[in-house]
Amino acid sequence: MKEQHWCPLYTSFQRLLLLLVLLCLSPSCSGRTWAQRKLPCDVISLNHSLAYDCSYRKLLQVPHDISWNATELDLSSNQIKILSSSSFWNLQNLTLLDLSYNFNPQEHPLKIEDQTFSMLDQLEALLLDGNGLCTVPRGLPSGLQILFLRYNDIRTVTPENFRDIPRIKVIRLSDNCQGSVCNGTLDIANHTFSSLTNLTNLTLSFNRLKAIPHFLPPSLQLLKLERNLITHIHQHDLSALTNLNALDFSGNCPVCSNTPFLCFPCNTPNGALQIHPDAFRKLSQLQELRLSGNSLKHLQTSWFDNLTNLRYLYLSFNRLVGEIANGDFLSVLPFVEVMDLSYNNAGQNSHNLKLSKNFSKLASLKTLHLENYVFSALHENHLQPLYSLANLSVLNLGTNFIYWTDLSLFEKFHNLSSVGLSENSLTFLSKRADVLSVNGYGWGYEPDIDRYGPLIHMDIFYRRHLPNIKPECLAYGPVLDLSKNNIFHINPDMLQGLNNTACLNLSSNFIGDMFNGSEFVHFSKLKYLDLSQNKVYLRYEHAFSELAALEVLDLSYNKHYFLVAGLNHSLAFLENLGSLKVLNLSWNEISTLTDKTMSSSSLQELNFQGNRLDIMWNEDLDFNNLFRELNNLTSLDLSYNRLHHIPSEVYDNFPKTLRHLTLSKNRLEYFNWTTLTQLPHLEELDLSKNQLEQVALIFSTLNSSLRLLDLSHNRISQLAPGFLRGARSLYVLNLSFNLLELINQTTFESGAENHLQQLSLQGNPLHCTCDLLEFHLWMRSNEVELPLLAIGVTCDMPMERRGRSVLSYDIEECVKDDNAMAFCILTLLLVVHVLLVSLTAHLFYWDLSYILDYCGAKLKHQCLLQHTDCVYDAFVMYDTTDPLASDWVLNHLRVELEERGERVRPLCLEERDWMPGMPIMDNLSNSVRQSRKTVFVLTEGFLLRGVVKMAALLVQQRLVEEGVDAMVLVLLQPQVLRRSRILHLRRRLCRRSVLEWPATAGPAAQRWFWHHLKRAIRKDQRATHASLHGTYFTGR
Repeated sequence: MKEQHWCPLYTSFQRLLLLLVLLCLSPSCSGRTWAQRKLPCDVISLNHSLAYDCSYRKLLQVPHDISWNATELDLSSNQIKILSSSSFWNLQNLTLLDLSYNFNPQEHPLKIEDQTFSMLDQLEALLLDGNGLCTVPRGLPSGLQILFLRYNDIRTVTPENFRDIPRIKVIRLSDNCQGSVCNGTLDIANHTFSSLTNLTNLTLSFNRLKAIPHFLPPSLQLLKLERNLITHIHQHDLSALTNLNALDFSGNCPVCSNTPFLCFPCNTPNGALQIHPDAFRKLSQLQELRLSGNSLKHLQTSWFDNLTNLRYLYLSFNRLVGEIANGDFLSVLPFVEVMDLSYNNAGQNSHNLKLSKNFSKLASLKTLHLENYVFSALHENHLQPLYSLANLSVLNLGTNFIYWTDLSLFEKFHNLSSVGLSENSLTFLSKRADVLSVNGYGWGYEPDIDRYGPLIHMDIFYRRHLPNIKPECLAYGPVLDLSKNNIFHINPDMLQGLNNTACLNLSSNFIGDMFNGSEFVHFSKLKYLDLSQNKVYLRYEHAFSELAALEVLDLSYNKHYFLVAGLNHSLAFLENLGSLKVLNLSWNEISTLTDKTMSSSSLQELNFQGNRLDIMWNEDLDFNNLFRELNNLTSLDLSYNRLHHIPSEVYDNFPKTLRHLTLSKNRLEYFNWTTLTQLPHLEELDLSKNQLEQVALIFSTLNSSLRLLDLSHNRISQLAPGFLRGARSLYVLNLSFNLLELINQTTFESGAENHLQQLSLQGNPLHCTCDLLEFHLWMRSNEVELPLLAIGVTCDMPMERRGRSVLSYDIEECVKDDNAMAFCILTLLLVVHVLLVSLTAHLFYWDLSYILDYCGAKLKHQCLLQHTDCVYDAFVMYDTTDPLASDWVLNHLRVELEERGERVRPLCLEERDWMPGMPIMDNLSNSVRQSRKTVFVLTEGFLLRGVVKMAALLVQQRLVEEGVDAMVLVLLQPQVLRRSRILHLRRRLCRRSVLEWPATAGPAAQRWFWHHLKRAIRKDQRATHASLHGTYFTGR
C-alpha cells in the first residue's frame, strides 16, 4: 500500500519542482526569444530589421504577440477574413506588409475597413495581391512607396484612390479584369495617375484595356500593358513619358490560331497592332521594348530612329518572316544587345533560312533568338550576315525542324559561346543520309508548330542564355545544345567545328551507341556531357576515354538496355576519366553490372537514385563492395532504390571520404548506426521517408562529425534517453512526421551540452498531457529553433486538444494550488527531518547504536520465546535401516543443529527419543505434535515404508487444523523423486521447505544448506494453501 500511494506523490512532487524551476528560469532566459518562438511565424533579424514570416500558416487573424519593433510582416497565403485599424495598432515601425492571397473563392473576399493602414506611418510597401478586392483600400499611409493590387476584382480606379499616397513609386494593378469572369474592362479615370509625380513603375497588364491611359506621369520608367485589348498606339499616347526605360505591349493583338488562352483578334485592317510612325519618337531613354504577340507583319524604321539607348527588343510571335529576310529596321539598331525573333512563321515552310543583310549592322548584338522559323537545312551562307558580329555570343536556332547542318560553319563566328539547336530533327548520320532527308525522304509532312506559352522568352536570364539549359552547364563555358533531336548514333565526322565547347547537351535523343572512346574526339575541352534520356549502352571500358577534361557526366534515364536480360553492363570506363567529379546514373533500373566494384580516384559526387540496389545487395549477389574503390567520393545519393535493409558488409565498404549520404525514399526498417564510426567525415545523413520504427542511437558511443540528420516521414515512436548525448557537431535534426507521442527532457541535452540549432517536430501525434511538461521546460531553457512550432507541432490527444498547438494549453494546469501547498509543507517537513536525523547521528552516534542493539536483542529474545508448547525443534524422519542416512542424521544433522550455534530445543530422533514399548502410532503422533517441524530425510526406498506415509498424513492434519506448514523435505540423494508431481507442486507452493543436500559441493555450499535448514525449522511458515484446506474441511 505504501508503494501505491508513494508513486503518484513522487511524480506530482517532481512535477512541482520542475514547474518551480521553470518559473524561476523564465525571467533569466531571453523572454523575447521565447515569445517569438511561440508565434506562428519565422523571425529573421538582420542588422536593424526584424522580419516576421507568417505565410502559409492557416491564420484566421493577425497574431497579437508580434513585437512592436517589427519592420517586415508577411501574412500571405493565410485565411484572414477581416482587417481593421486594431489589427496593426502596435506595429507602427512596419516598412513592409504582405497580405497577399488571403481570399477564398468559395467564401467572401478579404474585408479591409477604412483607415486600417493609416496608423502605419513608416510603411513603404503594401502587398494586397489575390484578395478579391473590389476597390482600392482607403486611408493608405502617406509614406507608401510600393502598392501591389494584382489578381483582384477592381473594376474602377480614380484619382481619389491614390490621393493620400503622393510618394508612391510602384503600382501593380494587373489581372483585375481577365478571363471569362470579366465581361468589361478596367475603367481608369482621367488624371488617375497624373498627380503621382514619384511614380516610376506602373503595371496594368491583363485588364482588357482598350486604350493607353491618358495623363500618365512623366516620371514613369517602366510601363507594362501586356495582354490587353489595345489596338492602336497613337502619336501622343507616350510622348510625355520621356524617362521611360521599359515598355511592354506584348499580346495585345495575338495570332489566335494557336493560343492556349482566351484570345480576341484585333479589329484592325490587317489584324495587327496599329502603331503610329512617331509613337516612340520621344522615348529616347527606352532600353527595353516588348512587342511580342501583336500580329505585326512590317516594322517601320521610324519607330526605332530615336531609340538610341535600346538594348533589348522582343518581337516573337508575330508574322515577321518578310522583315527577317529583307527588313530595313535592323539598320537603325546599332546598340541592341538581345533580340528575339522567334515564332514569326506564318505557316509557310522553307528549306532555307533567309536573313537580311542588315543583320550585319547590329554591331552590339550579343544574343539572337530565332526559334520556329522552320527550315530544313542550315548552310554556311544562311548565316552570312551574322559572321561579322564580333559581340554575338548566343545563337538560338531551336525548334526549326532542321534536318541537316554542318557544325563547322559556327567556326566563322568571332565570339560565339552558346549554340542552341534543341528540338530540331538533326541525326548527324552522314552527309549523304542528311542530304536525302533534306531532299524529301524525311520532309513529307508539315511540322506541328503549336506551342504552349505564346509569350515566352521574357525572363531576365533568357536575355543572355539559351532556354532550358542547366546553370551548372553554363558555368563551364561555351555551350552546344543538341537536345531533343533525332540523333541515334554519334558520328565523330559530323560533330566537328565547335572544338571549344565545354558543355554538350545531347539529352532527349535516341542515342543507343556502345561508346568506345572515339565518339567525341573533337571535343577535347569538354567538361560537361549530358546524355540523359537516351538509350546508351555501357559496355566497353574505353568509353569516353577521349574526354580527358570531362568533369560532369549525366547518364540518367538510360534504362533501356539495363532492362534487357543477358547484356553486359560495365562501368570500368570510370578508371580512365581522371578529371571526372560528378556522375549521374539515376533512374536506370540498374540491377546488375559486369564489374562488382566501381573504381575512380577523382569522382566526388555520385547520383545513384532510382536503381535496384535491393537486388544487387541480395545475399546471392556480390555487389557489397560496389562503392568501396571510389576513394575521393564525398556525396552519394541512394534514394529510390527499394531497399528494405542494407547488409552489414555494405556499411563497412562505404567510402571513408563521404560527407553527404542520402538513403531517403526507400523502405528501410533498420539502420546500423555504428556505421557512423566508419565514416569519420560524414556531415549530412538523410534517412527520410523510410519505415524506421526506432532510433537505437546514442551519440556518445560514436565519434561522429554529423551536422545534419534527417529522420522525417518514418515510423519512429520513441527515442532513447540521452539520444543526443555527446552530439557536439549535430546542428540540424529533423524528426517531423513520425509517431512520437511523448518527448522527455532527457531525450535532448540542455545547457552547454546542447549544440542543436534546429529541431523539426511537426506532424507528430503528441499527447498534450502533463507528461509533456519536461519538454516545455526544455524548450524554454534552450534557444533551439523549432520550425512551425506554433502551428505544425500539434496535439493528437486528448481529443479536445487535437489539432491545436502544443503551446495552446497552460502548463501550470498540471499542478493545482492545494496540491502545491501540501507538497510545499511535505517538502519542508522532509528537509527538517533530514537535518535533525543528520545532526543527531553526528552528535550521539554511539548512544544511538547502543540503544538500537539493545532493542534488537529484546525483540529477538521475545521471538525465540514464542511457541513454548513445542518440546522439540524438529522431528527427523529417516530410513533407520540405511547406514548412509543414519550416519548423516546422527553425525552431521544432529551435530549441526544441537551442538553448534545457538541451541533452542533438541531434535526428536526415532532411535534415541521414542519410548520403548509404546505403540509406533503413539510415538509417531507425539513426535509430530510436540515438534515445531517434521523433517523428512528422503532416500531411495524410504517412501515405501508405511510409517513414512502415516507421518506425512499427521503433518498434513496439522496443516488443516492449525494452518501451519510443518513439513520440511531434505533430498539426501539427488535422484530421489525427480519425477514426482507432488514434489514439484510443493516446490512451487513452499519453495523454502524443500532442500537438497549438496553432497558434491564444497564446504561453503554445505554451510549455506545448514543456514537454510535452520531457517526453515525455526521460522513458522503459514502455507499459501492453508486457508484453502481449512475452508474445504471446516466448511467456513
